[in-house]
Amino acid sequence: MDEDRVIGKHVFGELYGISDTQPEKLRELLLRAAEVANMHIVDSMVYDRGTVYGALVLVEESHLALHVFRGLSYALLDIYTCGDKSAPEEAYELVVRELRPTRYTKSYVDRSSA
Repeated sequence: MDEDRVIGKHVFGELYGISDTQPEKLRELLLRAAEVANMHIVDSMVYDRGTVYGALVLVEESHLALHVFRGLSYALLDIYTCGDKSAPEEAYELVVRELRPTRYTKSYVDRSSA
């Protein structure tokens, strides 16, 4: 990686038609996704606020987050990494394969400095 350049990869989207699951299962899924995508795990957490619940994984490269809206079969997936060694697209695809939405969106933004 060029020392004068930041490489940022941002993959995010919406998942429709998923089944409600337990927040802890989401954390386990995001941890697996981080490993598959060559990310270095720092910490993880789950949360449950009634109508929305999810999991967050902090990685040295940045983060993975999955927010599920209870009863709506709808989720938001956000994966951001810095550096050229990780593969956030692979992490995204693993989560999609595991949650099996009826449809989903996927956006990619290059957040590199140059």
